[in-house]
Amino acid sequence: MAVIAAFSLFLALIAQNAVLEIKGSALIIVNCIDFLITIINILILNQLSVMTSSLYIYSLMGIGTIFGLVTLKKDQKKIYN
Repeated sequence: MAVIAAFSLFLALIAQNAVLEIKGSALIIVNCIDFLITIINILILNQLSVMTSSLYIYSLMGIGTIFGLVTLKKDQKKIYN
Protein backbone atom coordinates (compact mmCIF):
# COMPACT_ATOMS: atom_id res chain seq x y z
CA MET A 1 0.00 0.00 0.00
CA ALA A 2 2.81 2.43 0.85
CA VAL A 3 4.56 1.74 -2.45
CA ILE A 4 1.39 2.40 -4.42
CA ALA A 5 0.81 5.66 -2.52
CA ALA A 6 4.42 6.72 -3.04
CA PHE A 7 4.21 6.11 -6.78
CA SER A 8 0.99 8.12 -7.01
CA LEU A 9 2.64 10.99 -5.18
CA PHE A 10 5.63 10.71 -7.51
CA LEU A 11 3.35 10.94 -10.55
CA ALA A 12 1.58 13.96 -9.04
CA LEU A 13 4.94 15.63 -8.47
CA ILE A 14 5.91 15.04 -12.09
CA ALA A 15 2.55 16.31 -13.34
CA GLN A 16 2.93 19.51 -11.29
CA ASN A 17 6.49 20.26 -12.38
CA ALA A 18 6.61 19.10 -15.99
CA VAL A 19 6.36 21.65 -18.79
CA LEU A 20 2.84 21.62 -20.22
CA GLU A 21 3.99 20.58 -23.70
CA ILE A 22 5.72 17.41 -22.43
CA LYS A 23 3.58 16.56 -19.40
CA GLY A 24 1.89 13.57 -21.06
CA SER A 25 5.19 12.23 -22.40
CA ALA A 26 6.84 12.59 -19.00
CA LEU A 27 4.06 10.62 -17.31
CA ILE A 28 4.20 7.89 -19.96
CA ILE A 29 7.98 7.56 -19.64
CA VAL A 30 7.74 7.27 -15.85
CA ASN A 31 5.01 4.61 -16.16
CA CYS A 32 7.14 2.67 -18.66
CA ILE A 33 10.17 2.78 -16.37
CA ASP A 34 8.01 1.57 -13.47
CA PHE A 35 6.67 -1.27 -15.63
CA LEU A 36 10.21 -2.24 -16.68
CA ILE A 37 11.38 -2.34 -13.05
CA THR A 38 8.37 -4.49 -12.14
CA ILE A 39 9.07 -6.98 -14.95
CA ILE A 40 12.76 -7.21 -14.00
CA ASN A 41 11.82 -7.84 -10.36
CA ILE A 42 9.41 -10.60 -11.37
CA LEU A 43 12.09 -12.26 -13.51
CA ILE A 44 14.64 -12.05 -10.69
CA LEU A 45 12.16 -13.52 -8.20
CA ASN A 46 11.42 -16.34 -10.66
CA GLN A 47 15.12 -17.19 -10.93
CA LEU A 48 15.59 -16.98 -7.17
CA SER A 49 12.63 -19.30 -6.60
CA VAL A 50 14.36 -21.95 -8.72
CA MET A 51 17.68 -21.52 -6.91
CA THR A 52 16.57 -21.21 -3.28
CA SER A 53 13.71 -21.65 -0.83
CA SER A 54 10.82 -19.23 -0.94
CA LEU A 55 11.40 -18.52 2.77
CA TYR A 56 14.65 -16.73 1.92
CA ILE A 57 13.03 -14.80 -0.91
CA TYR A 58 10.18 -13.54 1.28
CA SER A 59 12.65 -12.67 4.04
CA LEU A 60 14.64 -10.59 1.56
CA MET A 61 11.47 -8.86 0.38
CA GLY A 62 10.45 -8.23 3.99
CA ILE A 63 13.67 -6.31 4.65
CA GLY A 64 12.74 -3.84 1.92
CA THR A 65 9.23 -3.45 3.32
CA ILE A 66 10.51 -2.82 6.84
CA PHE A 67 13.04 -0.29 5.53
CA GLY A 68 10.26 1.52 3.63
CA LEU A 69 7.97 1.65 6.66
CA VAL A 70 10.75 2.97 8.92
CA THR A 71 11.59 5.66 6.37
CA LEU A 72 7.92 6.59 6.03
CA LYS A 73 7.60 6.88 9.80
CA LYS A 74 10.66 9.18 9.95
CA ASP A 75 9.22 11.36 7.19
CA GLN A 76 5.90 11.65 9.03
CA LYS A 77 7.69 12.80 12.18
CA LYS A 78 9.47 15.52 10.17
CA ILE A 79 6.20 16.72 8.66
CA TYR A 80 4.25 16.89 11.92
CA ASN A 81 7.01 18.40 14.05
